[in-house]
Amino acid sequence: MMPSRTRTRTRSVWLGLTALLGITFTLAFAETLHAQVLSDPRVAEFDPSPDHWTMLENGEPAVLRYALEVYLVGASVPLGTVDMGKPSPDSDGKIRYDFASQVTGWALPGSNYEARVSAVGPEGAALSNPSNPFTFTNSSSCTLSLSAQIVSASASGGSHAVNVSTGEGCRWTASTALAWVTIWTAGGSGGGTVSFEVQANSSSSSRAGTITVGDQTLEVWQAGAPPPCSYIVSPGLASVPAAGGSASFTVTAGTGCAWTAAAAQSWTAVTGGSGSGNGTVSVTVAANTSTSNRTGTVSVQGQTFTITQAGAAPDCSYGVSPTSASVPATGGSGEVTVSTGSGCTWAVVSSQTWLVPAATGGTGNARFAFTVKSNNGTASRSAKLTVGPWAVTVSQSGKPRRTK
Repeated sequence: MMPSRTRTRTRSVWLGLTALLGITFTLAFAETLHAQVLSDPRVAEFDPSPDHWTMLENGEPAVLRYALEVYLVGASVPLGTVDMGKPSPDSDGKIRYDFASQVTGWALPGSNYEARVSAVGPEGAALSNPSNPFTFTNSSSCTLSLSAQIVSASASGGSHAVNVSTGEGCRWTASTALAWVTIWTAGGSGGGTVSFEVQANSSSSSRAGTITVGDQTLEVWQAGAPPPCSYIVSPGLASVPAAGGSASFTVTAGTGCAWTAAAAQSWTAVTGGSGSGNGTVSVTVAANTSTSNRTGTVSVQGQTFTITQAGAAPDCSYGVSPTSASVPATGGSGEVTVSTGSGCTWAVVSSQTWLVPAATGGTGNARFAFTVKSNNGTASRSAKLTVGPWAVTVSQSGKPRRTK
């Protein structure tokens, strides 16, 4: 014999249009039964909407998809919906859709069901009348399932939720022995959500535990807190010539430890000035136009890299005044002025022992005196005081000759 079928026809206003929609809905069953309540339906067979191929004025199809809704007999809210998409009619004009595999995993309480088909479009939906009642022989009355079996939480903790699926009227509870997990949803009836809060983990070790929901176990895993970040710069000091140049240092830090390198002065430029974990920082140093040495720093998370730079060489041109002097035979003294750049050193050298400078050298602009001893000879004489590249010539007359 052919399997028993339930056929229903509905006439309803379709999507706000004036045309009436007629849907003939048939359930085909796996075995032939003559009872009022049918068992284990597999295929939904129905006539497509008259607007199956109709396009609306805005260019959209009047029918976007068909849906199969399963209800407890007499209920107004479906236990579940199978989205059938928009299948094409068979050669006889009917649409057939095998939905059995899509309801196998549903948590269906042991009861009688009925089904309806709706044609869904952008302006609404048209729903058929219910089919004859049916049941599933392999259904479990209150099978419960969770949307996840494991929840992973960060070390900082936070809020989490897992969906619960079970039959209408099936009660369940949620509990845990974990001191670091607070459950906000202690239980429910039918489908629902278990919400819970995971506290921050101050330990560097990860931790795990379970939440019991009905007869299901939800595992909760939480990462350990990262170790505190420490930073080392090496080397801690570099020297750069007056002409400028570059230097570099390494940053040693823990994995995931961020850092930033910042120079405290404008005459240094930092390359690779930020990073995470180990890294290298390069520093370019501009020329030092001053004759003074200078010191700069680059800071990395409280650690300091120090740069010392030599001053520029001074402009050491020299001048002396006067360049010559005359002293009588009886001796005498004089003074020499030295002109040169700041920081330029100079030395004084006498070419004769009778010409004695008061200073042996100096730095920058200065004056020094000299003394000339008496000349006991009748011949004149001369000597030089050499200061850098310059010389001061000192001439001395001799004693007068005696007349007979």
